Amino acid sequence: MGSIIENENTPQENDIRVLVTGFGPFRAQYPINPSWEIASRLPRYVPTNVENEGHHPHARPPINKPIPRIKIDCYEAPVHVGYKAVRELVPRLLDETEPDYVLHIGMASGRPFYSCERRGHRSGYYVQDVDGELLNDEYNKSKEGDKWIWHDCPEELLTSLPFDKLFRQWKEACPEIDTRISEDAGNYLCDFIYYTSLAHRYKQRRPNKAMFLHVPVESDHEYIQKGVEITTELIRAMKLGLRISILKYVKAQWYDGIMALNA
Repeated sequence: MGSIIENENTPQENDIRVLVTGFGPFRAQYPINPSWEIASRLPRYVPTNVENEGHHPHARPPINKPIPRIKIDCYEAPVHVGYKAVRELVPRLLDETEPDYVLHIGMASGRPFYSCERRGHRSGYYVQDVDGELLNDEYNKSKEGDKWIWHDCPEELLTSLPFDKLFRQWKEACPEIDTRISEDAGNYLCDFIYYTSLAHRYKQRRPNKAMFLHVPVESDHEYIQKGVEITTELIRAMKLGLRISILKYVKAQWYDGIMALNA
């Protein structure tokens, strides 16, 4: 797995920002949630490893325009494992921070491997959250009609990122780790936060540039550090979607150089 960097922490205007969230404790059985332990320990920046492609040899070097970095913005606190908390937090968080990409992390008991979720589900949430509350969206839907929060949203939503290519690159970067694709996020808070994130962008008619990563339940230091490295590699793999933005930026640099040369 590649190296990570934690220096050069001064934000830059052209940083590509990835919002990351992790969950808080899950009842007495899991007082430490590894998803938050991993999310909160991620580096501030991940190098893009993209060469300054396309720069014309006779153009003025774009010395004042560095290639955008991937900046990780971890939400300041673990997300409460409750339907109401997630539904109130996520749309507000997306609107206030306007991240370029989103990565939600959660733990999966019974899965001793790391898995990327392809889709989120609108319904099927029949298990109480940590507050003992049910979602009751069937009632909310019938009561609120077309004012219901997910009115006109499909039953399933998929990320708009190039999922299969992204997964292959991630797996190649972590050959010794058991990484898998999952088609079922579990119809609990992990599934719920993923769909909430995807649905918010869907309603805004914007690309759903979000991912969900399920991690094993182990929370000792060795597993958390491994989780940090594996998650960092997943964010690197997300540059398949980021690469388009980066290359557009590099081409703009090249064009500016040509225009300056001809001025």
